[in-house]
Formats: sequence, structure tokens, C-alpha cells
Amino acid sequence: MSFVFGSGVKRRAWLTAAGIVVLVIAALLINRATAHHANAGPLRASLIAAAKLPDCPAASGTGQVADGLPSLTFPCLATGPKVDLAKLRGPLVVNVWAGPCTECRVEAPQLRAFATAATGKVAVLGIVDGAYNGTETWDDALDASRGLGITYPSVWDGSGKFVNFLRAPGIPVSLFVKADGTVAHVKLGVVAPGELQQLTQQYLGVTVPATT
Repeated sequence: MSFVFGSGVKRRAWLTAAGIVVLVIAALLINRATAHHANAGPLRASLIAAAKLPDCPAASGTGQVADGLPSLTFPCLATGPKVDLAKLRGPLVVNVWAGPCTECRVEAPQLRAFATAATGKVAVLGIVDGAYNGTETWDDALDASRGLGITYPSVWDGSGKFVNFLRAPGIPVSLFVKADGTVAHVKLGVVAPGELQQLTQQYLGVTVPATT
């Protein structure tokens, strides 16, 4: 599938400082990166409990399909199995987000309300782009989930592999996946009120009640 993106989304931050500033920032980022893959401990457990996220979905397909999601496997942000994106089937909305992403925080209420209204009709899965600006850790993402009141599961993509696959200039990004596993539509940027319902009806053929 060919993904074509427009404008209106914040691009990833890139370090542009020179000399000693670069070295200092690089050292800080390396220290933060070690936390991306740190083993779960008491703090992680308490953050998972506070976030109250549901388990990540189990595979509903047997493998990758043409024009479908890539064969990338990510750990569940909270609880549940690792998720191989290629084995997911719809109707499903996949939303790429990150805690430091302002636009992602703006659209979070829309995703939250949609996920509730779509229960039993359309699943929602978040993918945390841990490489968004190099500062967010797994634990930070859990804390952001709690703060944003997210009620659907997310997986942790610490190195930004999925966004690189999409060749997206930034996030948020929402993908609409059909029952056969094909990606029917990719929406770049913040979703407007009611837009998730509109796109779900248009591309997935599923009616989700409007939210207020």
C-alpha cells in the first residue's frame, strides 16, 4: 500500500546544537535510552496498576497480508502478550502517539471517547512512538496513558520502527484496518470531533455512535 501524507503535523525533533552541547545532549539521551528497555520493577508495576489499561490483543490472523500491517512485534505497554502487527485483523483503528507529542494529547479525548463508543464493534490499539523526540521512556508512556485517561491498550515501539515503516513525517497517525487485515486508510494528524466515526463508516463499513 502506498502511504501519502499531507501537512499539519508536528515533525520529530532533531538535535541541531554543536560542539560540547551536542555531547552533553547525546549523553543525556543515552542515559534515557537505557531506561527504554529496563526490566520491569516496582515502579513499572505501580504505573501499570495506575494506568488501568486492558490487555493487548492476541493475534487474530496467521500472518502478513498484502497491503496490511508490517511484521513488527512490540511488547505490550501494560499487560498482555507481545503483539505482531501483521497478525492483527479488523475492524481495528491503530493510533500512533507519544506523551511529549502536543497534537497527540489534543486528540486523546477523541480517541478515548471513540474507543468507548466502539466497544464490541471496532478495536483500538495504540502504538507509542518512543523515538518521537528521544526523551520518553516506557514508564513515561505509562504515566502519560494514565494522565490522558486512555482506556485502550498500547504497545511500546521504543525505536520508532513503525513510523519509519510508514515514512510518516510525524505523529499522530491513525490507520483503519479491515477484517481481512488490509489497511484501508491512513489519517495523518489530529482527528477532528466525529472524524473517527466518519472514517470508520467510510473505510471499515462499521457505524459507531457519535460521542459528545
